[in-house]
Amino acid sequence: MTTHLSETETAALGTPWHITPYRHVWYGTVIIALAVQCERLAIGWLVLIETDSVFLTAAAFAIQKAPASLIAPIAGDISDRVSRSRILAVTAFCRAMVAISLAALTSGGTHHLWMVFALVALSGIGQTFSTPATQGLITDIVPRRMAMRAVALQSTGARGVGALGSLLGGLAITAFGVPSTLITGALVFLFGSCAMATMPKFGPARTVSGAIKPGIVKDAAAGLVSLMRLPTVRTLLSIAFVVEMFAFAYHAIMPSMARDVLNVAADGLGTLTLMAGFGAVIGVAALATMGETSRKGLLLIGVTITFGFMLTAFASSAVLPLSLVLVMGVGAMAAVFDALQWTLLQQCVPDTMRGLVIGGWMFVISFGWIGHLAMGAVAQAVGVQWALGGAGCLVILTGALAYAFSPRLRDA
Repeated sequence: MTTHLSETETAALGTPWHITPYRHVWYGTVIIALAVQCERLAIGWLVLIETDSVFLTAAAFAIQKAPASLIAPIAGDISDRVSRSRILAVTAFCRAMVAISLAALTSGGTHHLWMVFALVALSGIGQTFSTPATQGLITDIVPRRMAMRAVALQSTGARGVGALGSLLGGLAITAFGVPSTLITGALVFLFGSCAMATMPKFGPARTVSGAIKPGIVKDAAAGLVSLMRLPTVRTLLSIAFVVEMFAFAYHAIMPSMARDVLNVAADGLGTLTLMAGFGAVIGVAALATMGETSRKGLLLIGVTITFGFMLTAFASSAVLPLSLVLVMGVGAMAAVFDALQWTLLQQCVPDTMRGLVIGGWMFVISFGWIGHLAMGAVAQAVGVQWALGGAGCLVILTGALAYAFSPRLRDA
């Protein structure tokens, strides 16, 4: 039985945290975020150590993003058709199985690196389905006036617990090795799957008889075309394309930055990722305390430009204490950028397209794997710091162009 809260009922509760189903989603998704971060850290460090290649390390991150280029619109459309909490439960379970398979494969060494990449791609497919389901589920539960705060609170929890997972993952890799860390991540995925499986069923915004029809691919493609006809949505997706391709690629070369520039091992990489996560928590917590603002678009532009400056500053540092401070700023801007994008996109479309617009966003950012490979190639050729600094400059330029040529976004 589908459950819905009326606008009056949810408004009377004051904040998203007072809504019991929202708390359930929050707990389930932050548990899954812990497992995601453990898996990401383990894979990045594993490939770097086994191959000694910045490019292949970046490729390991790229291959996780690449499947979304094909299936993100379909994933968004499916999240508008079937139970979003069930999608999250199933994808978490599947990612647990992938993590167990990776652990088994890597326990004997990575002589078959292509198999590691294939499993990483499967994990990426799970992520492609879970993101629109998470964002759609949150906006199913809370009223529109609470949307930005609810998204920010969920992001705060996910990124904060994910940061803790980075630190624990780095320490676990140093102490016990990559396979044991992946097994631990798999167990956490299973726990998160159980949490979402017990979630009361909240329906998708629209119900289609038979849930999934053969025409879903055509419907998803038509939906993506309709999204691009909306000027503000088109601008938001264009900014997301550039920022994801260059700014968020810093994750892909972070292992090399840690080892080759800052001269630290897996535990140092975990600490760097922890500080980025800590910055993310601070950023989205600050966003959550702001409440609703009528100039979210202008705020997004400012965050984009600041993101670029923080990346450039981080790239120029070769001193660990300073880098830890700067990567906090990078993490904060990354988290606020995502939260604002999700909020603005869902407020610019009808309720029946909320999952679809996040699927469209996933489709656009899925091409970030191209940036991951490009960053890896540039870093391999001229150095990690030059690659990261150049990416920061491109992001600054993107924010400046958005301010100059998109009055609709400035007023959004």
